Amino acid sequence: MGRTTTEQDRRVAKYTKFAIDKMEEAVLAALARREPMQLEWAQGRATFGGNRRMIRGGKWTGFGFQRNAPVDHSMPVLGARDSNGTVRAIWANYACHCTTVGSRNRVGGDWAGFANEWMEKEFAGAVSLMTIGCGADVGPQPSGSLQAAEEHGRSVAVEAKRLLMGETISLDGVPTVVSRRIQLPLAKPKPREHWQAQLKSGGFEHQLAKAMIAKLDVQGSIPAQVSYPLSIWKFGDDLAMVFLAGEVVVDYAVRLKRELDWSRLWINAWVNDMPGYIPSRRVLEEGGYEADFSQVYYEQPGRYDPGLEDKLVQAVRELAGEPFRARADQEPSPYHKLPSGEALMFKRLANWVAGERTKEEIRMLQRLRDYVRVAQPAVGIVSKGEGEETEWFNYAGDHDHRRFIRQLKTGTQLTWVMPLTPKIAGSTLVYCFSGGVGWETEPKTDGFALVLNSEEKLRFDVTRQLTRWISKDGAVELIYLPTWTSDVDSGGFFFVALTRRIPVDGNGEVSFAVRSLGQGSKRWFALDTQQPGSDKLINLGQALD
Repeated sequence: MGRTTTEQDRRVAKYTKFAIDKMEEAVLAALARREPMQLEWAQGRATFGGNRRMIRGGKWTGFGFQRNAPVDHSMPVLGARDSNGTVRAIWANYACHCTTVGSRNRVGGDWAGFANEWMEKEFAGAVSLMTIGCGADVGPQPSGSLQAAEEHGRSVAVEAKRLLMGETISLDGVPTVVSRRIQLPLAKPKPREHWQAQLKSGGFEHQLAKAMIAKLDVQGSIPAQVSYPLSIWKFGDDLAMVFLAGEVVVDYAVRLKRELDWSRLWINAWVNDMPGYIPSRRVLEEGGYEADFSQVYYEQPGRYDPGLEDKLVQAVRELAGEPFRARADQEPSPYHKLPSGEALMFKRLANWVAGERTKEEIRMLQRLRDYVRVAQPAVGIVSKGEGEETEWFNYAGDHDHRRFIRQLKTGTQLTWVMPLTPKIAGSTLVYCFSGGVGWETEPKTDGFALVLNSEEKLRFDVTRQLTRWISKDGAVELIYLPTWTSDVDSGGFFFVALTRRIPVDGNGEVSFAVRSLGQGSKRWFALDTQQPGSDKLINLGQALD
């Protein structure tokens, strides 16, 4: 809308007819070649989908990778076997946009196309179909290349093979199909005066204004609702396959799998009609592309009314019926959060420790083995006075809430109070906390100061390597063990060892702070809000051994 010429429109129409004719030929050919098959299904997992809606202060700020936002990592697979038990058809479903390659000039099916290719390689002679669930706000991670797209697609094929070679559920008989068309409410359309003013703009807004004025001229009003088709295929009480029109955000999968039996539920989106994005109440509150900007591409007059979520979910519940309702004691669906990177992080760390290390690294690792056994929690209450809040990669590579300071201004300080812990008499007092340092490519300054009881004790700076700093009097030692790194940032564990001449009261309390010593640089130090407990330190100790 607003970008094509008359000649381009003609070519689009010609290709559309060609595509529809080919689809019709394929359907007719398939009907003519029907033969008895046994259907079976299973539900597995794929993990490359990540929520793309970046949220700051409760509002949409753009596209990226919001690691703490919902996803749907369920990957149901349906197989059709012939009388010899050979898989002849495969259908897999996953909730993620096909946008791995991005805006690069490529023609292909992205990860879904590669998934089909690899499934047909894994099952010679079979035909595969890849569909998409409620992934309108979910994008592939990582992305940016054909190689990444193929890796994602191959991971789907590997999981599909694992499922179909394992225990599956037979689907006997012909499914019962139930359908309904509902009206999804839009916000009250704007009056003619608004659209007339929009005619002065260019691009999509101009084209949308022309379309809305045409509706006013012909129909006398702009519809305040969207006609929306729903269907469910029910294979007895074994499986309910839900078909939702449009680009449906993941919140619908999360909610439907809470209110219905997620272990017998398969949700398809992008089917039967294309009214545009179908946002949830949460997405509407946050605003942004899926809630607002995208509507122009589908010739919708504005955003939806928040009541659409309850109306759509209730209609699905009614079509599914009582047999598919969630039990009161139903366990939550395990598919809606990204898996933590902790287990993989500890495994990588153990492998790194076991590798060839320098003499200095060996000495530092031995000190850490000693320290981790006696380390105490280092963070109690973080001062709200200075520093900023964000979410970034923690020691395990998971997005986590944290407070941070930059080297933009000398004297900016992040302060925290230690929890009350018994002092270890006659030995070094060791504290451990998690956080990170980053933006190594920013201008180098005098770095950061570690401040104890308002007194600067040592200086340190951004690094992505195991590093040790010690105060001039030898009373304070800081060791940083990065366990997650990027090209410029790192996250990990800080160990602070206190020996003589450190004023510690009878409860072992020490006031800590990190202070910026530089200015004009965006280098940062961060402190994780959620600090590692004793169980994490035990796992860390095992990885170091």
